[in-house]
Amino acid sequence: MVIALVVVLAVLLVVVTAYLVVLVRQIRAVSDQLGHRLVDERHGAVTLALVNRDLEQLVSRINDTVRRSEEASTRALREERRFRSFIADVSHDLRTPLTTVQGHLQLIARADLDPAQREQLKRARRNAAELGALVERLYEYTYLLEEEAPVEPVDLDVGVLVGKCLLGMAAELEGAGLDVRFEPPSALLLRTDQALLTRIVQNLLRNAVQHGREVLEVRLVPVAEQGMGGAVALEVSNRVVPGTELDTQRLFERFYTADRSRSGRTSGLGLSIVKVLTSQLNGEVAAHQEGDRLTLTVTLPALPGPSD
Repeated sequence: MVIALVVVLAVLLVVVTAYLVVLVRQIRAVSDQLGHRLVDERHGAVTLALVNRDLEQLVSRINDTVRRSEEASTRALREERRFRSFIADVSHDLRTPLTTVQGHLQLIARADLDPAQREQLKRARRNAAELGALVERLYEYTYLLEEEAPVEPVDLDVGVLVGKCLLGMAAELEGAGLDVRFEPPSALLLRTDQALLTRIVQNLLRNAVQHGREVLEVRLVPVAEQGMGGAVALEVSNRVVPGTELDTQRLFERFYTADRSRSGRTSGLGLSIVKVLTSQLNGEVAAHQEGDRLTLTVTLPALPGPSD
């Protein structure tokens, strides 16, 4: 009797152990399926071979959660496309009437106006110019997202390019009361796209014109030797309104204009455009605030050449 009981217990122990082993394997299989979904972006339900009510319920809830997440992601992508299309249509439709308004203002400027009327016309033209800049930013941003321009790497002197951008915007920088400090390094070469880099620099400088104060410091720093020209960091630093605490993690977000330092009319797209263009060049953006000084950094690696 005792022997029979021992045999039964032994058999039960073997069965339970085998069941636990199979159960653990099933849990690992579910984990592996979820891992493959994340890495390979696979779709479809997680499957289970073992019949276990609790484990089946767990897998069912996992599948429901994954399905709802995918549906939410699909809706978000759909809404993002609709939003981009809407912004592109609005910016495009505003161009024609805005051009007409600016044309009429030019005609009015030729008329015989008294000083008060001349001042009112000056304000109207300034507002029309600001609106035109906002419309162009909207159009440029949506165009960059929908129609990514081909990257054409060339070897160029980054210091010379930044210097030309500063010279081209000298009137705007001076009008904003910014004292520009830039010491171009000698022959800092980088293989990158000249047109895209120019737009990056111009947008960074426009941001400084809109929101910077007093001294504007522009620096170019070699980061690492990797291929022809290595990597280069472009730093644009300026003072902001004293006492302002900026959310540096959000400065490159689309339409972010929550900070008090961002006064005046602005689309909040200038730095977003910088981020999009930098991404196209395989680079990174960053922002850092120390006291009342904000530093925006764009780091660009050397792009591969024809023989790389």
